[in-house]
Amino acid sequence: MKLWLLTCTFIVLLPFTALAAGQPRAGAGDPLPTPPALKADVRFWESIFTKYGPDDCLFHDKENLSVVYFVKRLPPVSVFRKASLTKHYLAVLKKAIAGLADGHEPRNAIEQRIVKVTAPDLRTPDYYRSAALNLRCQRGVDLQPSLDRSKDHLGMVMRVLDQHHLPTDLAFLPHLESGYNPIARSRVGARGLWQLMPSAARLSGLSVGGRYDHRLSPQRSTSAAAGMLADFYNQTGSWPLAITAYNYGINGTMRAIKIYGNDYVTIRDKHRTSVFGFAARNYYPSFLAVRNVAGNMAQEQVAEASRRSNSSTGKL
Repeated sequence: MKLWLLTCTFIVLLPFTALAAGQPRAGAGDPLPTPPALKADVRFWESIFTKYGPDDCLFHDKENLSVVYFVKRLPPVSVFRKASLTKHYLAVLKKAIAGLADGHEPRNAIEQRIVKVTAPDLRTPDYYRSAALNLRCQRGVDLQPSLDRSKDHLGMVMRVLDQHHLPTDLAFLPHLESGYNPIARSRVGARGLWQLMPSAARLSGLSVGGRYDHRLSPQRSTSAAAGMLADFYNQTGSWPLAITAYNYGINGTMRAIKIYGNDYVTIRDKHRTSVFGFAARNYYPSFLAVRNVAGNMAQEQVAEASRRSNSSTGKL
């Protein structure tokens, strides 16, 4: 299950080894940085988690997330009707973008909006033709239920990550994976907080199937996910790439590193396969966004609790 996408991405895994104490502990600085090239994309995902709801459809350029053409609120109809409406809106907008490739001046409100959000130096026939192919809809996400569920597990998850000498901010990954639902199940067979596939769970020593599925145990699944993330970091030498590998698969990530080196931004910009598509390229930026949003909300809740406590005790 993925909170933020309508598609699922398969994870291909290599066997991982036990982590030697202290190996992946990052040095000075933020081990989970926001590269300058990702700042606009992180802002896009922050808006998805805070400003828009599940019925809001942002029609945007999948290669340039700062280009949002329109936001359309879908009516309260069936899932199938919403899908049909989205497909219709995409077709109309795609036709309008492609139509601008003939060089004419905007002739209606839709074309005017398209031109307005397109940088002046990009308003060329070639750009509009490619932009029409890059159009997609991203629905908003109501993060609050996930934040509410995380209250029961976040402390344990952070302790386990710390015991494995991993950045404790990795505790925000289950917001993306399962919405912090310990019994979440995906259409492809992933289960639990960390959406472990059966093969990955077995490699980490968990029981799968039968009476007991350890993927449904928050603590057992967290220990397994921590071992995987530690191994991915040891193989890639990069937390952005290790996190990407959790979604895309370590095999594909290592093939990309072999071609482009282990610079995350270079791989994200240049690596293209049938599997390394929009979801995989945006997994790390969306993780940074959910970390920022959830972290800020947690700080606000602590501050509010402190204010209430001081008010109740008469302190200023």
